[in-house]
Amino acid sequence: MTTYSEPDIERLISCAKIISDPPRKEMRVERGSRRDDMRLRSQEGELEFSVFMRVNEDFPENFSIGLEYRAPDERSSICLLRCNGPHGEFVGGPESAHFLHHIHKAKPENIEAGLRAERGGEPTDAYASYLEALRYFLKVINVTNTDEYFPNLRQLPLNPEWEERKT
Repeated sequence: MTTYSEPDIERLISCAKIISDPPRKEMRVERGSRRDDMRLRSQEGELEFSVFMRVNEDFPENFSIGLEYRAPDERSSICLLRCNGPHGEFVGGPESAHFLHHIHKAKPENIEAGLRAERGGEPTDAYASYLEALRYFLKVINVTNTDEYFPNLRQLPLNPEWEERKT
């Protein structure tokens, strides 16, 4: 099993990436969620990543967007970063009756302990909707060719919930 330090995880998250296998034009509906995926590779072409995008059909404020990495010598992938809507309680979240948007990030100690790499989360005010989270996520993970596949993310509508995913 590969070991990862905090700087290793940061480098994987922030290295320049390009979309190598783009998402569909429309999300597919499966088991109550709109879903899409895409594949990325590092700009140098050495590293490969996948991205998942999920939005609950009944409660669109419940969403998850994640970056996964599979080391060349590993059989399974690790989730490096996941941006979620206010879907409910999460490990590491505040004890509150109000649910918050939050971000999960891989931690070396979780990986070493055999837990989900991104276990635990931190509340965020970096986004307040799926489209805002997608724009934030693509910027944080440093995807350089987003305009080609997500032209509408540059300027979000006044109320993103009114806008169907046209990206």
